[in-house]
Amino acid sequence: MSRIRILPTITALILTFAVLFGGLQIYRTYEIVQPLESQLAKIPAVQSVQVAAGAQSPTVTIALAKVPDLQTTYTQIESEVANSLGGSMNIVLKDHRTPALATAYEAMQPILREGMAHGDYVAMVSQLERAATKKHMICLVTMNSQDIFIQLSQKSNYLYRIVPYTIKASGVNGQ
Repeated sequence: MSRIRILPTITALILTFAVLFGGLQIYRTYEIVQPLESQLAKIPAVQSVQVAAGAQSPTVTIALAKVPDLQTTYTQIESEVANSLGGSMNIVLKDHRTPALATAYEAMQPILREGMAHGDYVAMVSQLERAATKKHMICLVTMNSQDIFIQLSQKSNYLYRIVPYTIKASGVNGQ
């Protein structure tokens, strides 16, 4: 007799969780993810957007075209993501890099890290620009109170990196 009562109870419980989970997925898709993707697509440099709204920290992957100022574009992106998702987020920027650009960026790491460690940003920026010019590349470095924005370009290829002064809650990766 007790077996007959337990089986319907467990079945009802499983069905309830399935309905609640399905409702949560529909809410995330139609009320959070799709509006965010459409807002980000309105930013001129954004080529494509993918939002993975995970349980802990959502990841927003954005493919960018060549931009004149990475800092301005990223600030717009970050503002839209924060307005839609709030809390902690992970923004991944996809660029159009080549092995030569990636190698040049890695070779510039000592200049970047030394400039950050000593706080001599003016010298760091000029050294980064000179190092890029020697490799026939263009380097644009801008900064705000939290991050250093580095744009390396060579012909139609470009590499974007956002380097935080310190570790912060929202992560940014460039790929």
